[in-house]
Amino acid sequence: MNSITVRQVDAFTSVPHTGNPAGVVLDATGLSQPQMQSIAREMNLSETAFVLPATKHGADVRIRWFTPTVEVPLCGHATIATFHALSEEKLLGMSAAGKYSFNLETADGILPVEVDRREKTNFIFLGLKVPEFEKVPHLKVDLVRLLGIPAVEFDNRIPILRDSYLYVFIRRLHTLFTMKPNFLNISAFLSSRNVSGLCLYTLETIDRESKVHSRFFAPNCGINEDPVTGSSHGPLGVILHDHGLLAGVDGVCSFQGEQGDAIARRGRVRVEVTGEGGKAVSVRIGGQAVTVLRGDMVVLE
Repeated sequence: MNSITVRQVDAFTSVPHTGNPAGVVLDATGLSQPQMQSIAREMNLSETAFVLPATKHGADVRIRWFTPTVEVPLCGHATIATFHALSEEKLLGMSAAGKYSFNLETADGILPVEVDRREKTNFIFLGLKVPEFEKVPHLKVDLVRLLGIPAVEFDNRIPILRDSYLYVFIRRLHTLFTMKPNFLNISAFLSSRNVSGLCLYTLETIDRESKVHSRFFAPNCGINEDPVTGSSHGPLGVILHDHGLLAGVDGVCSFQGEQGDAIARRGRVRVEVTGEGGKAVSVRIGGQAVTVLRGDMVVLE
């Protein structure tokens, strides 16, 4: 039987067994899509990343991401985890300390990645597309029922918004920590509206230096709760910026987002938003990672 080397890397943290764990396969050449899905199912993490040669002009490397049940077009934390592992192995030319820039091929387009390779750690930034949002305030009635929280706990300063995810502004951190979501019903609700995740956020935080605390649910994609979600923090930055809730210097707003504390997987995400005329024109997310496991896995033929 053939086997491959698989890593488990905790992203958006420097402390093992916190943050968001991702599976990483640094050489997925020759693996079929069913084999990748089987490996992701066996890893049973929110996402497993598979590194492949680039197929698009201008790209340096390609990644595909799988939850235990489906392939997804992009995953923030698994990208941070992957480039951390690539740096650890001194791949893609990262043989010495310094800053390295790459163009990453994804199903969501080619995205910029910057790796700050340091002596004892790495800090990785991933550039994301600036999303366009649709206001969906009528969904509040359904969300009150699905989340088990009263309507008064919704913060009306920002309406419920959607792109590929739903973004719901909540007044209090206590509400986020004590809510009891119905995952089965949330899954059906999101699937029926062609939405792949639900992000709830508040400006009440645990750490003084943080700006936003969030929780993220995607049971329709095989993830009841994602510990720390990179792909939601970029849009969160855009939302807060465009609604005047971020302060910037020379047009750049930089802040820390926090997630995972409610499920004992504390993680912290750095978000940078560049704006012009009150509107975000670029956004990127960043963080650290730590490898906690490395081993060989049998690949089914």
